[in-house]
Amino acid sequence: MPRDTLKVLLISPNNPFNCYRVPAFPKWASWFTRNMHFGQGGVFPGLNLAILASLTPSDVEVRIIDESVEPIDFEADCDLVGVTAMTNMAPAAYYIADKFRARGKTVVLGGVHVTVCPDEAASHCDALVVGEAEYSWPRVLEDFRKGRLQKVYRAERLFDMQGGPIPRRDLLKLDRYLIPQTVETARGCPFDCDFCSVSRTAGRAYRFRPLEHVQEELRTLGRNRWVFFIDDIINGNPKRARELFKAVAPLKIRWGAQATILLGEDEELLELARQSGCVALFIGFETFSNAGLKKLGKPTNWHERFLRVVERIHSKKIGIWGAFVFGLDADTPDTLHETVRVVKDARLEFAQFSCLTPLPGTALYRQYIREGRVREKDWGEYNFGNVTFIPKNMTEQELKELLAYGWGEFYNWKSIRQRLGWRKPVRVPYGPNGFRSFFHVRNLLFWAGNIGIGRLVQHGLKQGVRTRALGQPESEFERMRRALGKPAEAPQSFGPRDPDSVPGAGDLVILSSGTVDRPGPRPSETQPSADD
Repeated sequence: MPRDTLKVLLISPNNPFNCYRVPAFPKWASWFTRNMHFGQGGVFPGLNLAILASLTPSDVEVRIIDESVEPIDFEADCDLVGVTAMTNMAPAAYYIADKFRARGKTVVLGGVHVTVCPDEAASHCDALVVGEAEYSWPRVLEDFRKGRLQKVYRAERLFDMQGGPIPRRDLLKLDRYLIPQTVETARGCPFDCDFCSVSRTAGRAYRFRPLEHVQEELRTLGRNRWVFFIDDIINGNPKRARELFKAVAPLKIRWGAQATILLGEDEELLELARQSGCVALFIGFETFSNAGLKKLGKPTNWHERFLRVVERIHSKKIGIWGAFVFGLDADTPDTLHETVRVVKDARLEFAQFSCLTPLPGTALYRQYIREGRVREKDWGEYNFGNVTFIPKNMTEQELKELLAYGWGEFYNWKSIRQRLGWRKPVRVPYGPNGFRSFFHVRNLLFWAGNIGIGRLVQHGLKQGVRTRALGQPESEFERMRRALGKPAEAPQSFGPRDPDSVPGAGDLVILSSGTVDRPGPRPSETQPSADD
């Protein structure tokens, strides 16, 4: 039976071959800012486990381990272990869960992958949390204490975002992340892209935190005033975005966020973003192939629109990290070469070239399973840098080479010099003391980031493999692979299965607030507006 003082260990596994790993920044980068931590294993901390910790009763001891910044402690003194995982972390999550269970510990699994593949995950744990955990987690703890833990805790509705406590950042090793401060202001996404699982797991309607709660949390961050908002789309609802930017402006922070190209086409909203401290945006441009643009609902004059919007955003002294997807059915080798050329011409500060990945829980996954095009049976390879399916207009090897070409062409020395150049000093809002001049600091940080990514890319190209961040320690994911003796494979239970024949094989979705269901033929529905 559990003891009176309950000890809970919450774990986030790491897949060091993830496309979004931290580059090896030059040591001199630390000379220019105290707000970013270079040479670390994590880009920024996820808030999911810190939120669960904040919902845990005060008489329960909680410890959080993020394997991207510290090793798993399998000898930890704990009663209950909670493990979360996205799809490419699933094999590591199962491996970690199995090791703790072998020591007699009770293990709860949750996260996006468990939500879309609950039947697969069930054999690796004592209990599952399916869907968002805010309403389920207190019941898990209460039932465990009373010795009546259930096998499945299913979210009957989405969290309303109205009364959540501030995440327990004191349990995170913030000094081990490149960008240590993250804040969530909303959840959900109405843009139902067939290769994205967000709208299916977080809902297609936006849910907003009260602005006064966001302001309160920002004020608790202390001296570090650099913040990344982890909302899926910061400008998805323009009315709310205006309110948010106006609320943030008096706090004099510097921030980045994920956005759509629409932010660059709304002059008023873009200026409000600048005034509120926006210095960087992550924007999913996806593709430049005309057929692919039509499928994604984008206009055929995308090249001109893209260049115009990039120039407008740059005019506000805001850097851009552009995201592009390779491998869409409309893609050809010629269109992908053209994409790389246009991206370089736009002089983006950063770009990433991700391989189209049929994630479980998405429409793309179900389509490719039915077409017999899903090749990879190991979830650990679903990391956005590996080809896991059979492309339509090229071979798998050609797609791999085009991905390598994109990264190598964008981050070679000549490209970095042409894109970034040497820019004049700028004056930007910085900290509570108002405006401060600095000499090229922002541009030098862009140089540091590009050189770091370039080193990682060149190392991977020379070795002919996808590599972990340079200097990052071996993870449980790699130890598991070495133990199996088959680096490219994993147990069959870790891979895709036909959603028509096996229940729970990647087809569970959350359709709307208050509904958890499995997809089937649905009547046609109107695509919601971003303002809905």
